[in-house]
Amino acid sequence: MIRAVAALTVLATAQPARAANISDAEALAIVQKHCVMCHAVTPTHESFREAPKSVTLETIVEIKKHAATVYTQTVQTKAMPLGNQTAMTDDERNALGRWLKEQP
Repeated sequence: MIRAVAALTVLATAQPARAANISDAEALAIVQKHCVMCHAVTPTHESFREAPKSVTLETIVEIKKHAATVYTQTVQTKAMPLGNQTAMTDDERNALGRWLKEQP
């Protein structure tokens, strides 16, 4: 009984991992892993010779420039990455979404 109460106390007071802010470097790592194969000056995805809609996401500045679109396409509708070819997780989407919302 004491163990159960202790476990419940820990669960009740612990901050969920997804509540933490993420750094620019972490956001960039998510985008590099899931978006840059298509959204680069020179895409590596075999289907693209240039970035779709001329949206490049290779730097923090570029990601911030397109933050609203990235948020809509990646977090809200989950339309990107296309067909989820890179297996972006909900945790990654949520983390990126929190970071995008913090951008001016």
